[in-house]
Amino acid sequence: MEAKTSPNRGTPNNSPRASSLTQFRMIVVSVTCATLVSVVNNIIMPNDRLSSSGNRSHDTPQKYPKTSKKLTKDQHINTFWWPSPEEYGGILGKIHDFQNPSDCSAASAKFFVWRSKSDNENDTRGLTAWAHAASSHMLHALTDADQPEAGHRILINDDKLFPMAKGCEHGLETRECYFEPLTNCKLSDVDDYETADPKSSNIKILSKTDEEYDRNVRTLYTSDSLWFRKVKDMYSWTGLGFNSQHSTIHMTAASLAYYFRVKPWLRKEIDERLRRNIPLDLNPQRTIGVPIRRSDKCRRHAIEGSAPGEMECPPLEEYLKKVKEFLEFDPRIENVIVTSEDKSACEEFLEILNKELPSLRVIQNIGDVQQGTGSGSKLEAYTEGSSNAEVVASALTSLHMHMRARYFVLTSKSTWTSTIAVMARVYGFASEVIVFDIGPNKNTFAHLARRGCA
Repeated sequence: MEAKTSPNRGTPNNSPRASSLTQFRMIVVSVTCATLVSVVNNIIMPNDRLSSSGNRSHDTPQKYPKTSKKLTKDQHINTFWWPSPEEYGGILGKIHDFQNPSDCSAASAKFFVWRSKSDNENDTRGLTAWAHAASSHMLHALTDADQPEAGHRILINDDKLFPMAKGCEHGLETRECYFEPLTNCKLSDVDDYETADPKSSNIKILSKTDEEYDRNVRTLYTSDSLWFRKVKDMYSWTGLGFNSQHSTIHMTAASLAYYFRVKPWLRKEIDERLRRNIPLDLNPQRTIGVPIRRSDKCRRHAIEGSAPGEMECPPLEEYLKKVKEFLEFDPRIENVIVTSEDKSACEEFLEILNKELPSLRVIQNIGDVQQGTGSGSKLEAYTEGSSNAEVVASALTSLHMHMRARYFVLTSKSTWTSTIAVMARVYGFASEVIVFDIGPNKNTFAHLARRGCA
């Protein structure tokens, strides 16, 4: 499909007026939401921070090269790329600095221990549900629950079984089977509530997510709950001001990017899949992403061991309708990336696309396990011959593939598809991301997926 062009009109490009107009347009463009995403994430953050007294605190010194390489994202159209704290800096780099102090045993170090559920083996949360819990706990730790003047805490997870890591061949059956640790600190650095004096003032176990506590407590433990405390001012710990001065999406995306830093073996696996699936000539600006979330997300499903359905899943014809609207809006569109954990829905939609829009190049996640559920407790039970590691690698490959799209048709009732949209807006390969939400939710994260800046 060829791009349509129109002849030049109006003021000649070499006239003084044209030069002035060009400068004016540059100024206007520089304050758009999309540009702000890039600017905020490339701010060179200082390695030290202001203490409550206004003095510099050097408890998290970091050494970085005086000169850094230019971001090379565009060179990775069909290979692995993920924002790294060292390369990207900004909020992502600041989170990394706070989470990785030079001395975890220092008297000033305080911790927030993320506990697993007591029945964690049957925890049905999927990949992005876990990531969102981590993001919220991270902000709780960084602000010490909206009291940053008391100092920050270091978020660390326990070493209990991570349901999706059962049968791990790359380490322990914990979160770290797949992802880099949240911190360089160890559980041996925190105060263990099982062995400590019950009357110790160094330990507090929250009984509920919003329980108040003494900020002087050295080791704080989360409650035994799926939920988390909502931080009111997520920017207060950065030194950049407050929420009213910044968009929520930057902080949200940075915390998710930090969580989803994969281990080298998984990086290699995703890289191989991207090379197999993404054409070298793919233009993200001309690509639609259709991440279809169905199976156990739909009400009245009969998938044993999965979470209960949460929405009336829209018919596949609704996805097609929105794809056609995007094509009408932008005739330059050439590609559509289609993924789903639901094999039958994916195959049916591909048939519809081939019949209705044969000129579109369809890009699939070849080798996707398509386990038929988004729940994480029994992944190995749904697809014969597949391991948990293969399911996780397949799912994360889909996430990475959609980072290379500009237009999206999705359902924000799903944290999975909402996460794809948010990450594409902030760290994706295309600019000016636009979303059709055909299964809307009403929470803040869904709003970020639909509209971006908020």
